[in-house]
Amino acid sequence: MKITNITTYLTSEGNSPSVFIKIETDEGITGYGESTIHFFPQAALGMLHDLKPYLIGQDPQRIEYLWQMCFRRLFMRGGPVTGAAISGIDMALWDIKGKALNTPVYQLLGGLAREKVRLYGHVSGHSPEEIANLAKQRAERGLTAIRFRGLQAYDAEDFHDHQTAVDQQVEFTAAIRETVGDKIDILIECHGRYDPEWVIQLAKRVKPYKPFFIEDPIRHENPSVMAEVRDKIDLPLAAGERYHSKWEFRELIQNRYVNYVRPDVCHCGGITELMKIAANAETHYVNVVPHNNAGPLGSAASLHASLAIANIELMEAPFANRDNTHTNICGPFPIVENGYALPLNGPGLGIEFDEEAAANTPFKAKQMPNLNAIDGSIRDW
Repeated sequence: MKITNITTYLTSEGNSPSVFIKIETDEGITGYGESTIHFFPQAALGMLHDLKPYLIGQDPQRIEYLWQMCFRRLFMRGGPVTGAAISGIDMALWDIKGKALNTPVYQLLGGLAREKVRLYGHVSGHSPEEIANLAKQRAERGLTAIRFRGLQAYDAEDFHDHQTAVDQQVEFTAAIRETVGDKIDILIECHGRYDPEWVIQLAKRVKPYKPFFIEDPIRHENPSVMAEVRDKIDLPLAAGERYHSKWEFRELIQNRYVNYVRPDVCHCGGITELMKIAANAETHYVNVVPHNNAGPLGSAASLHASLAIANIELMEAPFANRDNTHTNICGPFPIVENGYALPLNGPGLGIEFDEEAAANTPFKAKQMPNLNAIDGSIRDW
């Protein structure tokens, strides 16, 4: 089997920019992958175009070989753009192999390590009452874990003040816990906005509400600073959505700075790399909570890996909040029962991809919030 053609799609899925790849073979088997990275989708698309010549004529079943080729042939390598591009390629190759063997991808990864994957959903709001009510709605849908991100001075969405944000997150955590009770896990998202001393204060104040973990407590550029945070916080910590390879995760895992790592299958190098990150984490008794804000295609890849990896704890699932089974481009989303995602049906990734819709849906650039401090200086979004 040989790769004969590669098509890329820069489009919009729902309200988000999306990047997809289609890999065709001389045996008529086609695989699809997702390279969506919302902050710079056009860069990911450009990297896919740069990698295309290396793939034409290659055997798509040599997944590990092609992963190494895409990563190492470039000489200048690593980072989110490379990670996103390789992710889409890797997904499409697994999709081809599953279809060629008429079996789901999770079977190729070692089979079901679990029969279903526990999910967490999202809530956001501008008041304790609003966010607690949304958390109650998620719990009533069967979700047993809920993530929230306060971090706004109520109606000032372009503003971040550390003390205001800490006070708000404590207030929101208390409201959610009081509303949903003790049987629902609360995940507190910090999005890397805090300096160490502020998240240490936050952790002390929310401890009575028993959060499941505090996510991305500080910025990610210097993992060694997590040693200070880890030393002064006795709650579980999670990080990793802004890491893009096993090498970037190495320090975080080996020093046990966190209890949970959060690779994203659309950013970290695909299913192949996610499996390696999880294996390294397993040797240090660190569990995995895959980051996922993708549509059906990326969510499917994340689910297949999560079904096969031993040390998966939870999987992020914005789709658990919605009723539609397909987006304008592909589907289905996994079936959710009582807060768990069930395995997808069909060979490969089990996703139907509408090429015409992808080609004809205009790309809409999306600028992320410009978050500043009171004095006008830059804050992390």
